[in-house]
Amino acid sequence: MTLLAVASVAAFGPASAQQAFRCTDAQGRVTYQESPCPSSATERKVDTTPANTDFDPSQRERVLKQGEDAQRRLDERAARDEAERKRRQEEREREEKREREAREREEARESAVIYYGPGVYRPAVPPVRPVPPRPSVPTTKPAPAPR
Repeated sequence: MTLLAVASVAAFGPASAQQAFRCTDAQGRVTYQESPCPSSATERKVDTTPANTDFDPSQRERVLKQGEDAQRRLDERAARDEAERKRRQEEREREEKREREAREREEARESAVIYYGPGVYRPAVPPVRPVPPRPSVPTTKPAPAPR
């Protein structure tokens, strides 16, 4: 907003002070004009000096450049914030996917229950693999060889 005000003042350049008159007629109506009021109206001069009299038009480019730099920084920050928001969203989605897959694996591992009749439930147990037999080990020691 300030940049707009500075730019508009710079565009019009320093305004020379003009005279303005506030005229009130017999009916109480107020008008503002550049020429003096008629003799039948009450007249009062109005100060029309610009509020920003110390503005230097040569600084216009510097002020505009500062505004452009500020806008560029705001745009960069907005881009960084958007990238961070997207990164967090993707991380949240990955975490939700990992949790969903872990839950599915856990549900798949749960043992199934098979109904065999009234009141009898047995969990389905995966078949047990047979253990291969061990090589037989003699329980007695062989007799020592004669000398």
